[in-house]
Order: sequence, then C-alpha cells, then structure tokens
Amino acid sequence: MKKNAIILGAILASIFSFAQVGIRTVVPSASLHLEPTSISSPTGMDGILIPRVKVFPAAQAKGHTVFLSQHGTLPDGFYYWDGTDWVSFISNFNRLYDDAIYVVTGSGYSASGNTENNVLFSTLKAYDPTGFSVSGNQITVGKSGTYLVSFNSALKKTVGTVNENRAIYTYRIKKNGTTVLTTSNSLTNEGTTATSVALSGILTLAQNDVVIVTIQKTTETGSTVYTGYGTNCITMTYLND
Repeated sequence: MKKNAIILGAILASIFSFAQVGIRTVVPSASLHLEPTSISSPTGMDGILIPRVKVFPAAQAKGHTVFLSQHGTLPDGFYYWDGTDWVSFISNFNRLYDDAIYVVTGSGYSASGNTENNVLFSTLKAYDPTGFSVSGNQITVGKSGTYLVSFNSALKKTVGTVNENRAIYTYRIKKNGTTVLTTSNSLTNEGTTATSVALSGILTLAQNDVVIVTIQKTTETGSTVYTGYGTNCITMTYLND
C-alpha cells in the first residue's frame, strides 16, 4: 500500500510540475501524450475511449465531447458542446458526389422561325434523382426548396439575306407556364454566324412544379432559319428548404 502511494505521489508530482502527461513516453510533446504499445501492431488496449452516454450530460465547457449511444431519437455518434448546443461530428463525407445538384441536358430546339419554340431536354443526371424527371422537354421538380438555376445554350444561323437586320433571340425559363427568368442575345446580319447564352437566378420551386425553357426570335427581315448546336444544359442546385 505504501509502495502504491509513493508511485501515485510521483505521478501527481510530475503532473503539477510539468503540466504534461506522457503514457508510454518519457518525453511528452503535449499536455497529454499517448503512445501505443506498438505502432505497427497495436492491441485492443490502444487508443482513447470517449465516455459513452445515453443522454447528454450538463456541459462544462466548449469542446466537451461524448459518444452518444442508444439515445431515444438521435443517432449514435460523437457529439461536442459548442457553447450553446450539442453538435454531431460529421460521420461520413464523400467528395465523389454532390446530392444537391440536378443536371438536365439535351440538344436542339423544337422548331425555327419567329414563333416561341421549346429548348429540347432529354437526359437527367443526379446522385439521387428521386422525384425528378424529364419528359417531353419538361423538367418535373422532385423536392421543394430554393434552387440556384443556371441555363446555357447556343444557336447558329446558316442562311443569310442581303440587308437583313440584326436578329434578337429571347430565352425564357418558365415555371408551370409562367416566365420566371429571361434573357436575350442577338446575331449580326451576316449570312453565317452563331451566338451563345447563359442565364441564372434563384428560384423557389415546389415538388411537382414543371420547368421548361423556350426561345423566340424577333426583329429581323429576311431569313428566319436558325438551329441549336452543342448542348443545352440546365443545372438546378438545391440551396435550402
């Protein structure tokens, strides 16, 4: 008993003298420095066991950490006190995908001329496309929320008429038939020329809303023939609910 008291006293003295504790090391590099029994072949006794609790304790300071297990509603995992709330550690993060991005692509337009025509879409790409779909150039929204919607397309004119005016092309993003974003671009009066367009904005979308994009050509005498080229793309990035 006397021997144990002497050892304990020596440990406490080292703690108060140097304010550093080393376990399996005589030269601690921090306030608490732990070394494993073996770096290459550790045993089940190596490591740190964070206190496991079923409910959160009364936090004493920021950084207070516990492992929550068998809680009534919250998932098992590490939690820390941020001074106001208990916050869960991120348990898994995969940078190979972003489940907030929905990309719809296609090519071409439904027609030419001076009428309002549809921009064509046919393919939807997303990590989790549940509820989202594209059919008949219509994009059906699968999740309600606020989105950053970005659109880009390109067109060209291969037929020209002498003395024709500059052509203006208006693109409209519509939600349930109502225009919510619009922009215009133009082509010179050369016989063969091309242009591209980009449009973006913040939209509030509800589940089952239908989004389409149209193009309409105005202000030109002479040829009304134009065609899309390259890829039409509309990207919807989910921001919040």
